[in-house]
Amino acid sequence: MKENEQLNNEGIITLEQSAAIDEYEKNKLFSIHWELRTILYLGILLLTSGISILIYLNIDTIGHQAILAAIAAACTGCFYYGYKHRLPYSHEETKQASPFFDYIVLAGCLLLGTFIGYIQFQYSVFGLHYGIAVILPAVIFFFCAYAFDHKGILSLAVTGFAAWAGLTVTPMSLLKENDFESTSIIFTSIFVGLLIAVFAKYSDWKNIKKHFGFSYNNFAANILFIAVLAALFDQPFKMISFLFLAGICFYYIKYAIERQSFLFLLLSIVYGYIGLTYCVFSALSFGNNDIILLGFFYVAASCGGVIAFFINYKKILGIKK
Repeated sequence: MKENEQLNNEGIITLEQSAAIDEYEKNKLFSIHWELRTILYLGILLLTSGISILIYLNIDTIGHQAILAAIAAACTGCFYYGYKHRLPYSHEETKQASPFFDYIVLAGCLLLGTFIGYIQFQYSVFGLHYGIAVILPAVIFFFCAYAFDHKGILSLAVTGFAAWAGLTVTPMSLLKENDFESTSIIFTSIFVGLLIAVFAKYSDWKNIKKHFGFSYNNFAANILFIAVLAALFDQPFKMISFLFLAGICFYYIKYAIERQSFLFLLLSIVYGYIGLTYCVFSALSFGNNDIILLGFFYVAASCGGVIAFFINYKKILGIKK
């Protein structure tokens, strides 16, 4: 039985009011905002993927110069549209008038990355300095992200910056051997994560594009947690790594409570639980069988803690509804 019918049976509303509610429910408008955005983003990804496949299958007949010229022309067209229709820069969030603006400038940035990668692969314009081919589009993406107020382009920029930082300390032989337990990679990842987190805090303090803070901290938190866990698992400085992990968890739990963000609270709990569990079982492995039995009690207690967390996470975040 519908709620309005039940209210009618209880005499709270009249039959006419119940019929009016039925009519409203049948004809009311509903939002397809996110469905359209998803379709448009998928369209851009399919377009760029289709262009890449077309180039790959017809490279001998089309020619490299013609392909580069076509990519450059399309990229220039996208950026020209963005320049002509963008709103004046503001430290606050700006909403573009055209619903297609975000997707066109995003396509322009993706085409730019394709152009630089293509020209480096085919003609080696930067020689063996592969980092230049990574940091150059990243710098341009950062500029475009702020000029066009675009979170998607910002994600491209942060990803490019992190990739460049990894290339600068990682010999090509290390990449070919897939040895990602290198101390230099771990320390570089921690430095990159801290740098991004500090910049996000500075931007928030100066009220510069505060809505970018979520994207910055999302990258920073995952990079820091993964890097510190890698140090905890594979490096000798276990205690320092664990204390550093605890400090990151504390910072992002505090951040989650301030912003009422379930994501950062969940990341802190999950990564912190992984690190704590590793330390507990590492300590218990040096004991006898009786001490190892404590591990089973830890698993049971921690499972109960996880259940309690999911039940009470709204209270932790201060969410009333």
